[in-house]
Amino acid sequence: MTTESPTTTASPAASTPHIPWPTPWPGFVVVRDLPGKPVHVTLVLTDEQGATVLERQIGITPKPTYPNGRNCSPGGNQARLTVTAKGVLIPR
Repeated sequence: MTTESPTTTASPAASTPHIPWPTPWPGFVVVRDLPGKPVHVTLVLTDEQGATVLERQIGITPKPTYPNGRNCSPGGNQARLTVTAKGVLIPR
C-alpha cells in the first residue's frame, strides 16, 4: 500500500489550499464549559510533517444539545464547522 503526503505551498494563507482528501474527515474537539454565546474559533490543519496547509478563523455561536430529548435539560453546547474543498469554513 502506498500513501502520498499532502503538498503545501510556501505561504498557505496566500493561495487557495490544496486539500488532499476528496471525502469528509470528521474531527472532534472537546471544550469543557463551552458557552452558549459567540466564540472565536481558529482552525489549523497540518500535514504529516506538521506544516500548516490551512489556517482559518471564524466566529460561531454554540447551540445546546438534548441527548435525552427536548423534554429534558440540555446536555451541553456544541458547534459544528465544515471546511469546503476551497478552504472555506461554514458554521453548521
